[in-house]
Amino acid sequence: MRANVIPALLLIPLGLITAAGDRDFSGTWALDQQHSKPGGLPVAPGPLLKVSRQGNVMHCAESGVSWSFRTDGTESKYQVRDSTMSTEAKWEGPALLINTLVEGPRQYVVEDRWEMSSDGKRLTITRTIRGGATEAQAALIYQNQELLEALRKPALPAPTVTAPPAEFVVAAGTKIPLSLVNSLDTKYAAEGDRVYLETAFPVVQDGRILIPKGSYVAGTVTEVKRAGRIKGKAELFVRFDSLTLPNGVTRYFRARLDNAGENDVDRQEGKIRGESNKGGDARTVAEAAGAGASVGAIAGGIAGHGAMGAGIGAIGGAAAGLVGVLVSRGPDLILPRGTTIEMVLDRELHYAATEVAPH
Repeated sequence: MRANVIPALLLIPLGLITAAGDRDFSGTWALDQQHSKPGGLPVAPGPLLKVSRQGNVMHCAESGVSWSFRTDGTESKYQVRDSTMSTEAKWEGPALLINTLVEGPRQYVVEDRWEMSSDGKRLTITRTIRGGATEAQAALIYQNQELLEALRKPALPAPTVTAPPAEFVVAAGTKIPLSLVNSLDTKYAAEGDRVYLETAFPVVQDGRILIPKGSYVAGTVTEVKRAGRIKGKAELFVRFDSLTLPNGVTRYFRARLDNAGENDVDRQEGKIRGESNKGGDARTVAEAAGAGASVGAIAGGIAGHGAMGAGIGAIGGAAAGLVGVLVSRGPDLILPRGTTIEMVLDRELHYAATEVAPH
């Protein structure tokens, strides 16, 4: 079910189409978990929804996902992860009715009814998701965070206290050191194999640990190349897919490889290269030539032609050593458990204050 259905609050944009000046859902909305009834929604809603409006364009952000769409009454089409959303909305008195067709890994329809209280403090969403023979219903209650905070302000002046941010952002380009949990070897690895790692150092912002040490990172081997028989190094292509905090909060992303211990890394392609074996190949030929010369000298000495036997033996030994080099591969790339690997985020990671560890 999780692979086929978009998380519930990613469907939020279905209800944010407004009639001109009649309703404006702009603001930061906090989910009232005590009074909400998520019902059969496949994924729990996120704690915060941010909405802003610019003319006929609405901008939204929730749980690290951002999207924009028009609100001029025409059909709105937009992309949410791997699904295409087609939305039509109309007003029924004070309520906004939204009908949305979702096309992607699974096709289904979402029907929303949005109502905002007259004081603008509360937003109620009644949602029905229909797909095939299945149906899920939920009632979600949101509180306007800005209005609630304004009501809590004391009547008398009070010392200025900096409130913690409602959302923390780990910037794109942040480097995160990791420790490999399972070993990797180009001799045995195959495309599609999973890679498991742990963060080796915490990521801290404003005195708050956003990503603790020991958080889990999952990746995928996208390509494996073994070393050639004459030239070429072993290569391993790795992609990072998700990061899970110790409390279970997970973010999916694509991050690239930046470092892999002492190994050579192509940062653009996410590729780790192994070592060549040119020195080993030359040593193999030399050792074989030396052994052949010794055998030839002994045989030549018996026949009375020691020097000639040594020369012939050296040539034969070198040839045998060269054949051995040609039929053997170069060294495989081996990354043992505990290898330090560094990844670089290619996009921001957003965390609500309730999703990260307290001070």
